[in-house]
Amino acid sequence: MSPHRPFQRYRFSVLAALVILVSQMACLKTAIGGSKLDDGVVISERVDMFNSTALVNSKVGQLEKGDDVAIYHQAEVNGLEWLKVQRLKDAKVGWVEARHVVSRKLLDACRALDEQSAHIQPQIGGRLKRETRLRAQPSRDSDVITILKGGTEFDILKRQRVERRTAGTDESESPNTNTDEPDVKYDTWYLARFPEGSIYRIGWLYGGSVEIVEPPAIAGIIGSGRRMVGAIPFGTTLDKSGMALKNYFILDKQIFSRDPTIDFDRIYVVRIDQKSGNYTAAYYELSVRGVYPVTYQNDSDTVATFKVPLLDKSGNLSQVEYTAGLVNNVWTVTKGKLPSPTETPRRGRR
Repeated sequence: MSPHRPFQRYRFSVLAALVILVSQMACLKTAIGGSKLDDGVVISERVDMFNSTALVNSKVGQLEKGDDVAIYHQAEVNGLEWLKVQRLKDAKVGWVEARHVVSRKLLDACRALDEQSAHIQPQIGGRLKRETRLRAQPSRDSDVITILKGGTEFDILKRQRVERRTAGTDESESPNTNTDEPDVKYDTWYLARFPEGSIYRIGWLYGGSVEIVEPPAIAGIIGSGRRMVGAIPFGTTLDKSGMALKNYFILDKQIFSRDPTIDFDRIYVVRIDQKSGNYTAAYYELSVRGVYPVTYQNDSDTVATFKVPLLDKSGNLSQVEYTAGLVNNVWTVTKGKLPSPTETPRRGRR
């Protein structure tokens, strides 16, 4: 027997294995229907996989939230976007609706944005009026992270007014016609944060699709002609029945304001009156020129502080501190001295 024969047999076995592997990969590629387009992550709790996009099809499996998939094909059928995917953990292949999957690259960008915005605290709650695209940047032509259903709720972190460079991509991004946004060449966008457990935690939403959600306890308290844009709870006060209720640091704006560059023009702080059990004014300041976001520390039972970005007549920005504290068991608000402007950004169009 030749001393080289065992090595030759080993070499031939390796070559055979490689041939089989290549053949299997070719078969898999043929079965999937093309080369991989992208990597994705499932964002819905459970997603059915089908053997085709036809009206009559068969369920071939189910994906779960957080599953990693490879995307091999995309198609639009009867107005619905579909993706042909392969689940990485078991190589299962099937068609799913595209709204259940987000691109891995976009998800990474979303997580990076979340890290950059971790210091921004919620200003007020929001809710979608209709189905809306969640975008990676405040722009009509920015990448779409996912499509959210109407009624989806979130925290609003800040507002940004951006020049419109492209036409609307759908009805949910039609030109803004709010009375405080007369210049239709600019759009309002909100940076939104979603609850813990969401695969995507943050993103930008077109302002025309966003409804501000006032806290139920103070809904309608600011009266007609104004719109609440910020409501930060702090401290507690016992009402006449002994129930502990939150006080609120409210930001609002005239509906017919002619200053679209600001987010609010009034600071209104309300507290619970122990005798009546109703909210009464603790502080009131009109004709401010304020912008998001307000930072605050309100985890104490006796004191809360709020740093509010205010613009002067020249457009210079200063952080003004307001302190709410218990004085003789009554919440009282004081305003700190106006500091020298720390920057002169000349905000212009916002």
